[in-house]
Amino acid sequence: MPNDIDLLVRTSRAVGGVHRSVGEIAVPVEVVERDLPMSEVEVLFRSPHLPCLAVLDPADGRVGMVSRTRFTDAQTGRLGYGRAVLARRPVGEVADWTPLVVDEGTGVVESATRAMERSGETRYDDVLVRSGTWGAVATSDLVQALVAALSERSLHDPLTGLPGRELALHTAREWARLLAGSGRRLLLVQADVAGFAAVNARFGGAAGDALLRLLAGRLVAGTPEGALVGRTGSDEFLAVVLLPEAAPAGAEEQVAAVLDAVARAVAPQAPDEPVVRLAAVVSAPGAADPERLVQEAQRRMLARKAAPAG
Repeated sequence: MPNDIDLLVRTSRAVGGVHRSVGEIAVPVEVVERDLPMSEVEVLFRSPHLPCLAVLDPADGRVGMVSRTRFTDAQTGRLGYGRAVLARRPVGEVADWTPLVVDEGTGVVESATRAMERSGETRYDDVLVRSGTWGAVATSDLVQALVAALSERSLHDPLTGLPGRELALHTAREWARLLAGSGRRLLLVQADVAGFAAVNARFGGAAGDALLRLLAGRLVAGTPEGALVGRTGSDEFLAVVLLPEAAPAGAEEQVAAVLDAVARAVAPQAPDEPVVRLAAVVSAPGAADPERLVQEAQRRMLARKAAPAG
């Protein structure tokens, strides 16, 4: 049975990725002036791909919207017009002149929240997106984008942007399954910032946060392409590396090359930078128990911490 992390990962994948701003998911929308007769609007709505119309008032620059639902209500007389009378009316008399309008750079979370705060018959109308050209986004698409954004936030560390502990462990489990029937191995590298509490005490929390972001970037740069680096604790990181097959004679050198690259990436580059301790563990070819690998990496790290400095 899938756990919560499995479901969050699957949800994020199912909605097609994470979008930061509403402009990334908006589609171009037809723009008409308010004096256009409804008979011509009817021709436009014959296209099943037309979600709505943006309606501009040249006199005062206002923008309104005719959704497909509002157009249908007008055609059936629910807005107070008969069909024959409606054909001669300008679209401006049917348009909603208080639609939700957001700029293209507005975040998905804010846009979705504002859309769902609407009440009544306009709650599920499309949202107009203001940019160089007008666009629109369906509320259902906004909700999907919101789900993806919240899933990503729950799986990632907000400070560094790296995967959090649960996603890093989930990845280790998933990659362990990929080893079966192959000569590949799973390498875990745990990193711990020595004396991190002293950094916070001496320079303040903002400096500590800046250091963690700096080290996160260095770790990512120092690991092989395709590896995952996560922040698993206050001052702890975990790199999960799926090693390619290697001949027995070169297996140790393969691991050593990865560790050397990581060590060089996180080596202090200024006198006041703390040392980053590393502890690594690698599986046998073709099989791995990720839980035991994590426990062993933690055991080795505790031994490193307990060892005399020098």
